[in-house]
Amino acid sequence: MIEWTKITESHVIKTFRKICSKWWGIDIQFYDEYGVCKNSGLSFQNPLCRLIRSIPEGTKLCSQTYRKRLKEFSKNQKPFCCECFAGLQGCAVPILVKQKYVGAMIGSGILSFENNGSEKKVYKEKLTKLGFDSIELGRCYDTLKPIDHHTEAYISDFMELVAEDVIAFYELLQEKEEIINKRSFLLEGIYKEKYKGMIGTSPAIKRVFDTLELIERSERPVLIEGESGTGKELIAAAIHYNSPRKDKIFIIQNCSAFSDTLLNSELFGHEKGSFTGALSEKKGLFEIADKGTLFLDEIGDMNMEIQARLLRVLEDGSFYRVGGTEQKKVDVRIIAATNKPLKELIEQGLFRKDLFYRINTIHITLPPLRERKEDVVLLIDYFLDYYAISCHGGKKEIHPDARELLLSYPWPGNVRELKNQIERLVLLSGTSKTIETEHIPREILASLYPGLHSQWHYSKHTKLANACKALEKTMVSDALKRAKWNKTFASRELGISRASLNNKIAEFNIQRNPNPGET
Repeated sequence: MIEWTKITESHVIKTFRKICSKWWGIDIQFYDEYGVCKNSGLSFQNPLCRLIRSIPEGTKLCSQTYRKRLKEFSKNQKPFCCECFAGLQGCAVPILVKQKYVGAMIGSGILSFENNGSEKKVYKEKLTKLGFDSIELGRCYDTLKPIDHHTEAYISDFMELVAEDVIAFYELLQEKEEIINKRSFLLEGIYKEKYKGMIGTSPAIKRVFDTLELIERSERPVLIEGESGTGKELIAAAIHYNSPRKDKIFIIQNCSAFSDTLLNSELFGHEKGSFTGALSEKKGLFEIADKGTLFLDEIGDMNMEIQARLLRVLEDGSFYRVGGTEQKKVDVRIIAATNKPLKELIEQGLFRKDLFYRINTIHITLPPLRERKEDVVLLIDYFLDYYAISCHGGKKEIHPDARELLLSYPWPGNVRELKNQIERLVLLSGTSKTIETEHIPREILASLYPGLHSQWHYSKHTKLANACKALEKTMVSDALKRAKWNKTFASRELGISRASLNNKIAEFNIQRNPNPGET
């Protein structure tokens, strides 16, 4: 499909338009293969054409003139000239790509010498009957430059040459598009193989994949920032298993899972009797992860004392066990992650600036799910496949209305929340092979429609299916009332198609109450 906007906005066409308007007072228009004008947003320079198209009837007659004649290009792909209902000539040349007709270029608003006399009076009378002002019409006709047959033929030849440039420009755009598509296809294949479990094709997630490609051979520290549930652990694993250390150990430690004392012991180990409960010596994760990778999740929760010890390990690989006197040396790659803004913690005196610079050698920011909406459908299908296997119930489908609700939800808990909700939907839908809107959790509906929670009351003995149906009916009825029964607006508010809205109206037998104030 031709991207007409790129063509009509190209430098060649803009210059060509200026020349045609300045020299001959004519406008250049483009039409696609179906006869649809692609000059949206551009005003006519020809005063008579601009006047005619100032009313709907004039626009309609003008469009009909060319749509009818452009059908000739499907049979005879040769340039032609024709006359419009206002007595102005138009030159039409086809745009052919590999001998296939894809559109046309028209130079309109040409006043022929033959129509510069008594014929002009006839056309003025005809247009006056349509509602145009006679004096204004005369003024517009008088500003036009009459053109002889020789000049008209010259214009047609000139347009054919420009049409060839349009074709060359289109083919160049097409070639670039093919290169981009091939590159994207190849990269997606590589990404799927390398980064299994990381689902997405959106520009936001592709930028993350591109960064992972660039740091493959590096063993420097990495800082991953992102909201909870965005997949920081998956990214850390991808970094390790595609690095020179991929055959060595990969250890995950959540820094918020232990008290400060226990985290200190967990990371650096301890000697027997170093604190209450230390009944024997213990190796820390740094010793265990020697030559491998240690992923420190939620590093923003680490206290200042442990931060100082971590900085020492990052600088020269040395540390002491808790209660120990023997210096240990290790070679460990650190990947850190946080859902807190570390720069703000630094300003508050809760995180060391020097440690931040050490761990931030390579920085990756994971986008929240609301910034990669294109990936929601892929993730839904991925998790449906996953739970079809783990729940032993076979894959389920999602009803289009339910899918649209899920797509409209902002997913504040990101991919983790989406995964949990899909598991919940699979379980709550029971033996049904289709997940319906009635299975969508109330918290999602309440988030999409905040006013419904306070409006909707139900009995403790009401069955879930009946409650969901009643809630759905209330939502549809209220949306229709707010939209004054404009179904396009109501369906847009509900996040469903107009056809789905009509089905709901019929299903719930929702009647329109006559209201004199509605239009």
